[in-house]
Amino acid sequence: MTLPRPFKLLTKDRESGWTFTLLMCVPYLAFLIWMHVHHEMWRDEIHAWTLARGAHGFAELVTGDRMYAGHPPLWYWYLYVWTWFTESAWGIQAATAAAATAAAILLVRFAPFPRYLKVMMLFSYYFGYEYAVISRNYVLGWLLVCLFCALYHPYRVRYFALAIALALLSLTSIYGLIMCIFLLGFFILDQFRMSNARPGAQPTEYTFVTSPRLLVAIAIVTAAMVFCVLTIEPPDPNPFSPGFNFGALTSSAIPDMLYRLDAGFLPWRKFTKLEFWASFLTFWDDPSDWPKYLGGAILLLTTLALYPAWRLMLIYVAGIATMLAFQQARFYGSTRHWGNFFILFIGACWISRVQFPKRSHWLSTVLLTGILIIQSRSFVAGTVLDTREVFSGARDAAAFIRKAGLQDLPFVAGPDYHVAAVAGYLHRPFYAVETAEFDENVVFHARRKAFSPFELMNRAVAISRERQSPVLIVTMEWLPNPPAGVMCTLLFSNPPGMVGDESFSVYRLQAQ
Repeated sequence: MTLPRPFKLLTKDRESGWTFTLLMCVPYLAFLIWMHVHHEMWRDEIHAWTLARGAHGFAELVTGDRMYAGHPPLWYWYLYVWTWFTESAWGIQAATAAAATAAAILLVRFAPFPRYLKVMMLFSYYFGYEYAVISRNYVLGWLLVCLFCALYHPYRVRYFALAIALALLSLTSIYGLIMCIFLLGFFILDQFRMSNARPGAQPTEYTFVTSPRLLVAIAIVTAAMVFCVLTIEPPDPNPFSPGFNFGALTSSAIPDMLYRLDAGFLPWRKFTKLEFWASFLTFWDDPSDWPKYLGGAILLLTTLALYPAWRLMLIYVAGIATMLAFQQARFYGSTRHWGNFFILFIGACWISRVQFPKRSHWLSTVLLTGILIIQSRSFVAGTVLDTREVFSGARDAAAFIRKAGLQDLPFVAGPDYHVAAVAGYLHRPFYAVETAEFDENVVFHARRKAFSPFELMNRAVAISRERQSPVLIVTMEWLPNPPAGVMCTLLFSNPPGMVGDESFSVYRLQAQ
């Protein structure tokens, strides 16, 4: 029976040229540009850009304020290169779109998935929105997993290229480090070969293929992982990087871990503006046992989908278990963290299809199709809402300040972690109440104190009197009445956006 030509084109899983890649990736890039134009960045995005923009070299991004963020330096190095071309805040969005498009090119051109699956991946929740529109370091993890898989071949081993890909992967995030550890383990296990004494007999001899190139590759990756561990731990504990609590790793925590597998593989976002960002637990946050069973089924089926690649099955389960244990013992995370489960699964499926090109891989195809169909709902929710609604009020607040000619006034703001998004758009340092520092960045050191609206007012009044100048105040909190002889005028206020706690008020304060 001859299959229809459109069906053959959709299910083709090996590309012999660049035509289909260009047909998919050019519209994908255009889509990302459209989304970034309509996306107002929030504090977590802008913060990394201000750190890179203010650095005086790559070395400073290893030892400076970046260390308090709890991430390895690769994202900040990457952004630092982009600051050579522009210091405007949109530079980080260009950097994100470029990395996402590079990953898309590798996926579409080299991944042995059916074409329709590759299209679904590009326009899935993670690779069409969470990691491609929201500018975070996780996009580099996705890119480098794609690079590793595109370089991998079981018999034509590119030792140094694979080592560089893994070394860079370890420097993207803690999840990149975990994936690097287990992909390196797979790389080493992959050097085992079995030989038969005679045709049809059981394997009687196991050999380990080694060479100086393999040892150098392992040394390169190991050095990068050690460097990551030495530079990722913040000097001071902070709410976003607490210490390890290994006592939380108990059997009673297993249902919670399985729940995170549900939310990681099948992210669920609401179509309402005020609930989209804050209610990522909705739908899976059910008191019954069915989410737990679903999470167990996802882990079991995704593992079986890698059969007979036992090495991949081993590293996949170990990688997922390590991510879950880290979340339970250190940082619970949210959708952007849990999406790394899905990245690891795609990488394992990709390698499995390279190892066994003649197998049907029907189970992984069915699983990926079903997962991506469900993700498409959240992709639509994210892209439609982010295009139609304001994501964060920071860009609009900064635009008002510029339009009103207030950007050169002394700038007092708080809470600093939220208002740093406005300062990042303005490219202006501000006086932070919590730290008594004057900078664009927010540093989560142990010298911080709690934000106080009264302290914010007092600091603004003191600076106005000292400078004999009006002062610009930006806050998301209420302000107390100013003291006698001080005029404080509300000039601008955001309506609530998708990130509900980034609605800012802009004041002009003048002390007599």
